[in-house]
Amino acid sequence: MFHFINRFTVTGDPAEFERILGEINAYMSAQPGFRRHRLYRSAKDPNVYVETAEWESAELHQRALRGEGFRNGVQKVMTHATAEPAPFTVVRENSVAGL
Repeated sequence: MFHFINRFTVTGDPAEFERILGEINAYMSAQPGFRRHRLYRSAKDPNVYVETAEWESAELHQRALRGEGFRNGVQKVMTHATAEPAPFTVVRENSVAGL
């Protein structure tokens, strides 16, 4: 499993940022290897967002990044925010049984 986390600081219109990010997510979720995406907005600072994505592998994630649907969306979203993207590895995981 491959985990990718991106922290955004929105400098433009938050609604437009969320709309464009939704378009990127629609493209990515249709790509082979996509598992899950979550978008969080800070309750402390409404201009800060964090997105997490899970993929079957780093290779499939990289393949999706090369697609035009991703590249075009990123160009648009970066007019509304700055980003700090990075891959992560799971160190520890805990969940309630059955979830």
